[in-house]
Amino acid sequence: MNKRASIFLIIIGFFSVSCEGFLEEKPVKSILVPSTVEDIRAILDNYTTLNSNSLASFILSDDWVTSSANWEALNPWEQNAYLWHKEIFQPQERSVDYNRLHRKIFFANNCLDILEGLENQSTHVAQLKGEALFVRSLAMIQLGQLFLPHFESSEAEIIKIPIRFSAVVTGPSQLMGINGLFQRAEQDLLEARNLLPEKAAFPNRPDKRSAAALLSNVYLYWGKYDLALTMSLEVLDAGIGLMDYKKLNPLSPYPFKLFNEETLYYGVTSSFSVTASSATWINPDLIKRYSTNDLRRSLYFNKDAAGNFLYKGSYLGDFNLFSGIGISEVLLNGAESAFRLGRATEGQSILIKLIKNRYGDVNQWIEENKSPDLNTVLEERRKELVFRGSRWSDMKRLAAIGELKLPLIRKIRGSDFFLERMDQFSLKLPEIELALNNP
Repeated sequence: MNKRASIFLIIIGFFSVSCEGFLEEKPVKSILVPSTVEDIRAILDNYTTLNSNSLASFILSDDWVTSSANWEALNPWEQNAYLWHKEIFQPQERSVDYNRLHRKIFFANNCLDILEGLENQSTHVAQLKGEALFVRSLAMIQLGQLFLPHFESSEAEIIKIPIRFSAVVTGPSQLMGINGLFQRAEQDLLEARNLLPEKAAFPNRPDKRSAAALLSNVYLYWGKYDLALTMSLEVLDAGIGLMDYKKLNPLSPYPFKLFNEETLYYGVTSSFSVTASSATWINPDLIKRYSTNDLRRSLYFNKDAAGNFLYKGSYLGDFNLFSGIGISEVLLNGAESAFRLGRATEGQSILIKLIKNRYGDVNQWIEENKSPDLNTVLEERRKELVFRGSRWSDMKRLAAIGELKLPLIRKIRGSDFFLERMDQFSLKLPEIELALNNP
């Protein structure tokens, strides 16, 4: 067995043993022995950890509904998240997503600490540093979108979460609110963008395009529309195209192939009881939005025997959900930002690129949408990014600026449960997490 494989197995073994107890008992950094560029490459290629994303973000979204019987079979925290409870965890219960995202930060911090002593060795070191910064930034952003209020909230500077920027796990954390967290993520992503290659060798690794794409997501959520548009155009100008959905087979069980040409950065959200469940149905109010002219209707969904719509449109080519970064999301970021900046002609020009590849009769769409506007973009975003793991962040930012109509309703056991207050858009961190990370 070569050194790279040995190091990789040591790292994976450590996380396999300590997955559930991560942060509960302080990891012992001394058992991790990477010290070379080759070792860091192996750590950053651990896609099962670094490219796995939040399940809570999907459960909280209004993309789907389920039956009472299926809901009763979910874990208690999943049940609470589905009903939009602010406190979905018991005080001493660990958050799977919180720990998943902090594992990414821990990996990245280890790599960055080691790379500090290797910076003068090669340009490859710079690339690895860029990848680690990207990984850490993405995890921080997802933590903020789950556990912190939006920038427009009155609690934006009150509620904070602990974040570490060093692999010295016995040292203090920094308590960060949404502004500080996103400022640091922006800083790290801008640096990563300068260090990364134009195109990564594999889609599980970030590159300049995916760094700019993630920045466009950050700026859109932040409400910095001029910067969101700039980053979106940088990606679109790189010559990346869209799939023509007219050329895909709607009769296929999974019409999209893994690592298709729209994949900028690989990401997966998976849960056998949720993403693979035969009772994870498309929200009926959402399915009504797809016209017969919309090719996504037959490519994304099929019906079960009872007439419920199920999702089959994952860019992973199976029942797991693609929650990475795709080119159509970046395009929609740019179109929305252009409209919000009052640049309607530019917004329409960007949007039509998507329309030409998503509708059977483009002229019919143009006739029905004679003057596309911001609402048109938001409608297309809603339909395009279904089951991509991004809906919750969209719901949160749109609610914060008064553009998401509340309340939203879910029905379980004959009772109605409402999403109606802004404080419901930020999960309360379990007390045990704060205690274990007390700076």
